Amino acid sequence: MRWWQDVFAGEAGTAYASFAHRQEPGTTPAVLVIDVVRSFVGSPGLDLAAAVAEWPTACGPAAYEALPALARLLAAARGAGVPVVHLRPAGPAARFLGPTVKNELVGEFVNGRPGAVDFVPESTPRDGELVVAKSRASAFFNTPVATYLHALGVDDLFVAGTTTSGCVRASVVDAFSHGFKPFVVEQAVFDRSRLSAAVSLYEMDAKYADVVQLDDAVKRLDVR
Repeated sequence: MRWWQDVFAGEAGTAYASFAHRQEPGTTPAVLVIDVVRSFVGSPGLDLAAAVAEWPTACGPAAYEALPALARLLAAARGAGVPVVHLRPAGPAARFLGPTVKNELVGEFVNGRPGAVDFVPESTPRDGELVVAKSRASAFFNTPVATYLHALGVDDLFVAGTTTSGCVRASVVDAFSHGFKPFVVEQAVFDRSRLSAAVSLYEMDAKYADVVQLDDAVKRLDVR
């Protein structure tokens, strides 16, 4: 049993006992990297309280646990010629487009601070990779991401980034709605709340995606 399934051990797990279907792998994958930017990661070496004091949206230690997995996933995708799409918040444009979460524009406007939407080194896009600024939680809301992926004939979508309970989950639901097969890479997604991450992984795995291990995702990309 994986760590996030422990939350639903025993009677709690019966609610989704019938949701055991696994998706058949497709033939044309892509990788979606969501919001791995400075304001969601924070500075290295900080506990969660210190990370949130620096950036209210930071995930702190959980982010730094996931970054090596993200780097490995990107290396595999790039080595296999698999398309990569990077999402990040709209930044100061949110003043006009609206917030990604309901309290984002209250008090200090985090995404307006210098460096807030800068990619961290592990997630820095390369030439030829699509970078999209999104105004809402989902990677697909009022963006060209679905059009781009459909034009490439993508069927499988490997998802990484943050937060598991927020923008990752919203993007996975919309990816499924757009006809893609989402595969959430367990070690490459992160959240500031372990409980929220566990519930979201469990429910995404039950309803909209398969939560897969990093090693399996890398193998799937390498054999393309």
